[in-house]
Amino acid sequence: MSSRTSELESPKASGDALEAELVQTIDALEYVGDRTATWHDARTTTLLEPELSLLFYGIVVVEADVPVEIKGCQIETSNGARSTRGRFYVKRNAHQQLLEAAGMYLFVVYVPRPGLPQVARAVVPATIVDELLSDRWYDVGGSRSENEVAKLAWSHVIDPTNVDPSTATGGRP
Repeated sequence: MSSRTSELESPKASGDALEAELVQTIDALEYVGDRTATWHDARTTTLLEPELSLLFYGIVVVEADVPVEIKGCQIETSNGARSTRGRFYVKRNAHQQLLEAAGMYLFVVYVPRPGLPQVARAVVPATIVDELLSDRWYDVGGSRSENEVAKLAWSHVIDPTNVDPSTATGGRP
């Protein structure tokens, strides 16, 4: 896939835009700022139930007051001479806190163009993500805020047969 065509240049800016949109469009979510917690982006305020555009894996519903970490990745990304499926980037310390709080991940796969149209959304318990990440942690070194991270291709979480770029949801014009 070519470079971003959106005005949002950095993964951080794209993540922030996705978080804001999801919190605004999913009634059961409430924003949690970094001054409150750096290890999750939202929490549920009421019962969160699956929808056609919000798949649940390993759970039936999410009760109120559950922390939710929102992670986004591009549907495809450059891998040298070819494209590969995008990957979610998880920081170990934040993941551990989400695990301890019995939290959830809200994974979003998007197309890197203006408005960041979403092609898949999935809510997954941190315990299931922990199993998926068990052999993927690595040290990043340097002066970064985290010591260990993991990358997880979206296809390890979301069934690719459920992802159709022609049926994008969300996104802003």
